[in-house]
Amino acid sequence: MNLYEVPIDEISKMADVSAEAFIDSNDPIGNFIFQHEPEYLRLKRRFFRSLVTTCPPAALRIGMTSDLAAITIWFPPGMDHSGEVDPDPFLESDFQHPETMEKLIRVGMVIKAVTESLGHDPQWYLHLVAVSPKFMGHRYSSLLVEPVLMRADKERMPCTLITQRLDNVRKYEHWNFKVVTEVPIPGSGEKFYSMRREFQKNSGLPESRI
Repeated sequence: MNLYEVPIDEISKMADVSAEAFIDSNDPIGNFIFQHEPEYLRLKRRFFRSLVTTCPPAALRIGMTSDLAAITIWFPPGMDHSGEVDPDPFLESDFQHPETMEKLIRVGMVIKAVTESLGHDPQWYLHLVAVSPKFMGHRYSSLLVEPVLMRADKERMPCTLITQRLDNVRKYEHWNFKVVTEVPIPGSGEKFYSMRREFQKNSGLPESRI
């Protein structure tokens, strides 16, 4: 299976993969933010596309197959989140219910706090992994993530990430990530988790099951 670095001019195509993957997964954060909006699916799609479109140009974008069956985005060591700019930010006029914007702001503040808990030492940051629903179950997540983990081991660099789902925490623990911080979202039963993986001296990975 061929992996390749996705050029910046395919960013919209990558964003579509992100939206398709996360909407299909019944993402709890998207549901929490947009649950009372009549056009919640359109708004969720826009939200999940922004996970890709806000990334700085220097991010490492990796795709699988020419039609992008799956994608991952990494921030290399030395790169922080300060370059993230939303080209299409949400406005209060986008929503029917005022609490939607309040929830969006609340989630943004939690994401900022969890991200800051990762520290500022050089690290590989896993921004996202997204697999098109029709390709689930083919181990594409492993094929995308493990090469960078092995590179980080060779460079003696830690890897970090944040996630909002406990089942994702279990998956990343399989790759030796450990939870550093848990931050609840006020007004919901959801949390964000920051995770860190120290470099593995033997540069070995467990047999993939994902």
